[in-house]
Amino acid sequence: MNTMRKPRILLTLLLLLALLIAGMPAARAESFQAVVSVDSMQVYATQSPYQSLGTLPRGTEVTVKAYEGYVALISYGGKKGLAQVSDMTVKGAAEAQTAQTKPMVATCQTRFYKKADAASSYAAVSEGASVELIAVNGKCAKVNYNGKVGYMLYSHLGEPGTTTQSAADDTPVQTGNAPVAASRNSRVYASASLSGDSVAVSKGTKMTLLAIRGDCAMVEKSGAIGYMPLSHLESASSSAQTASTKSNPFAADSNEHAIYAFLIGEMGYNRAAAMGVMANIKYESGYRPVCDGDRGTSYGICQWHAGRKNNLIAYCEENMLDYTTLEGQLRFFKYEITTRYASVHAYLKSVENTAEGAYDAGYYFCFNFEAPAARTSQSTKRATYARDTLFGM
Repeated sequence: MNTMRKPRILLTLLLLLALLIAGMPAARAESFQAVVSVDSMQVYATQSPYQSLGTLPRGTEVTVKAYEGYVALISYGGKKGLAQVSDMTVKGAAEAQTAQTKPMVATCQTRFYKKADAASSYAAVSEGASVELIAVNGKCAKVNYNGKVGYMLYSHLGEPGTTTQSAADDTPVQTGNAPVAASRNSRVYASASLSGDSVAVSKGTKMTLLAIRGDCAMVEKSGAIGYMPLSHLESASSSAQTASTKSNPFAADSNEHAIYAFLIGEMGYNRAAAMGVMANIKYESGYRPVCDGDRGTSYGICQWHAGRKNNLIAYCEENMLDYTTLEGQLRFFKYEITTRYASVHAYLKSVENTAEGAYDAGYYFCFNFEAPAARTSQSTKRATYARDTLFGM
């Protein structure tokens, strides 16, 4: 997993370096002193071949020449290099410090993880505890808590005085991952006070509801998290989808039941499309998330193979999910099919809600998403099972 992170970090550094060198107006160009705040800060060269220059230990003082997003152009000991902003603490520049960290509070009892991995060691954190937000990656927040740097769920954090439950407000904070849609043209705000910076969202925009406090809703879309009035949201499922969810034909509390509900409610597929996917998952893993295949090179309900298995593990680690669980794999499924396999997602959204639609969905999903050996015969077998067995349940 660590070997996968380094190329992504380096790519980000190189892309943002290009912006810095080009003198983009958004880049912060004022110089200031900073101190390395992690045990070992990686530094990269500023010119091709952009190799690692080594590491700087905690407490090393550097000069930040410019920074953009999460990358900084620094100088130290007569050298120049690139490093991550979150690995440094500003020295003698309060305004820059404010730009890098943000005071937050825990909105519920939660956990403070040593690593960005739900399986790592952790300490319990009480509701209302103060932390400093350093960075956000998906649903994972890098924070400073009691002088230590670690990770928490971003959905469990809020701004002081706005997201914690007060004695005068006995409405509990509700957390979850419910599919919702904007019921009118509205705005999503960066602050839970529903003021300040915001972006417009049109009626019907689909999002994921992460938490509720009073009339304020915390929502997520494509990895971005914001706040909007709860009254401006409604269930994302259409009446037909709701009916399909209620008529879930699989046994309650089974993996099949949970997967089908996710495909209908979260992905917005009709019954035919959902059964096409279900047929493939049955043949791939028997609906079991802890399922190895191909001599350990494939894993999970969809038997993600080789690099895709690595992508599953990396995605779950970055989003504080356990890749061995059904929840982690379904979240990755949504990410992968809506980004890297967007054409498959679009096809599934377009099939007719008929037995033949289930056949088409099962065949197309197998041929283009699963791509097993003997692709044509397997696609035909799974499509037939979707049409003749699952759709009629």
